[in-house]
Amino acid sequence: MDINYQDSKGGMRPGAIVGGAFLLVLGGTMLLDRTGVTDISLRHLIGPACLIVLGSLMLADNGGFSCGRRQQLPDGATRMNGRRRRANTGGLWLIGVGCWMLVSQLHIGGLDYGTSWPLLIILSGGIMLVRGMR
Repeated sequence: MDINYQDSKGGMRPGAIVGGAFLLVLGGTMLLDRTGVTDISLRHLIGPACLIVLGSLMLADNGGFSCGRRQQLPDGATRMNGRRRRANTGGLWLIGVGCWMLVSQLHIGGLDYGTSWPLLIILSGGIMLVRGMR
C-alpha cells in the first residue's frame, strides 16, 4: 500500500521548539523558586501552562494528517490518500482555557473562577468567528 504524503526529515519542527521552550521556562521558574529569588507558586501554574503548551503544539503542528481514504489505482495497487487538518481551533480553545485558568488562579484583575466565567463565553464566540472565516 502506498501512502500519498511525504515525511519531512529536515527543517524546523515547531512542535519540538514549543515543547523545548516550555521546558526551559518551566525549569527556569522552578530554579528561581528554589533559589528564593522569587516566590512563585508552581501549583497554580502547572495546569494552565500544560493546556497552553498543548494548544500551542496543536497550532504549531498543523501539518499532520487526521484521516485518510483508500483508493484503488488503475494498475491494481492501493494508495492511501491523507487529508490535511485545517485551521486547528481546538488548539485555540486549549490556549484560551489555559489563559482563563491562569487569570482565575492568580486573581489577575480581581477575577476568580466565580467572576471570570463570562470570559469562556467570549472565547467561544471568538472561536466561532475564526471557524466562520475559514
